[in-house]
Formats: sequence, structure tokens, C-alpha cells
Amino acid sequence: MIDPIAVDALLLRTQLPELTLRPGASLVARVAARAEQHGVLVLAGVPLTAQLPDEVAAGDTLRLRVTEVTAERVTMRMEPPAVVDPGVVGAAPAPPPPHVAVGEPPRRNRGSDEGSAGVTLSFVSAALGRLDLRVDVGTSGVSVEVETPPGQALELASTAAPELKDALEQQVGGRASVSIKPRREPLDLYA
Repeated sequence: MIDPIAVDALLLRTQLPELTLRPGASLVARVAARAEQHGVLVLAGVPLTAQLPDEVAAGDTLRLRVTEVTAERVTMRMEPPAVVDPGVVGAAPAPPPPHVAVGEPPRRNRGSDEGSAGVTLSFVSAALGRLDLRVDVGTSGVSVEVETPPGQALELASTAAPELKDALEQQVGGRASVSIKPRREPLDLYA
């Protein structure tokens, strides 16, 4: 059984007033120094004196789960380390999450349908790269143009185009068209 880790509750509230700890909360702390039964934990950049189990050494990073909070102390238990596949050496960091940006703000289209409007969006993901979308909606239906990087992204978008068309027709209750084409990148001759 792993011994609990205890921190003085008053000291914790004084040093980290914005931190609210409840039973079940998890956090990460680093052991800055170690003595007999006590040591210094660095929690959210703040050093705190803590009662530590024998198996904890200076320099350890601990994943902790709060088990009890009283007026005198906050008691936590160490969580077991995450299981690492020995066949995977230096796992790659997680790719950044996809994001969407508005290329041109929504606006009414001139000349065509009286009630038509359009918007240009840019969707960026680690797997597909940047996808540029132009969506036009009018009384005659919806039209989507997608420009993708050549290669796998273009193939995937072309394969999914009929499904997107069907979904759009179902949502708008009218005609939809989807056009997929490779994006032409500018040629930089100064590089």
C-alpha cells in the first residue's frame, strides 16, 4: 500500500487561494527536496512542505488524487504512472487540434439570387492540412467549393463529396452542389 501525501491545508490556502481542492480532484506536483518524512512539493509553481512516503525521491513528478480535505490538511494518494508500451520509443507529441478560421466574413452576394449569401472558411488540421471552403446559400440551394492540398487530402475530400452533397440537400431541403479541387500554391521564386 502506498502511504498518503499530506499538505497543511492553511498553508495551501494561503499560498494558492485560487486553487480549490476537493476529494477526487487530480493534480501534478514535483518533489523539489526530500528529508526524512517530509519534503517540498512544487504545486502550480508554489513550494509547499508535505509529508511524503518513503518511496518518493527528490526530482520525482507525482500524479496525485485528493482523497480527503479537512481544516488541518489535504491528503492525496499517488496515482500509478501511465503504462508505456516498451515498443514505442519517444512517442510523438499529439498534433495540434484542428481549427476553423473565417477567410471572408459572411456577406450577401450581388447579382445572383436576392436572398443569397456566402462565406469563406479555412479549416486546418494536422492530418489534412489546410482546406479552403466557399459556401454560398441562395433560394436555389447551396453550393460548396472545397480546395485541398493535392494528394491524400484531395482524394479523401473527393470520396466524401457525394455524402456531403446528400447531407446538405437533406438539411436545406433543396438542391446542393459540391465541388472539390486541388489548391494551387503560389510559386515563390525568391526562396
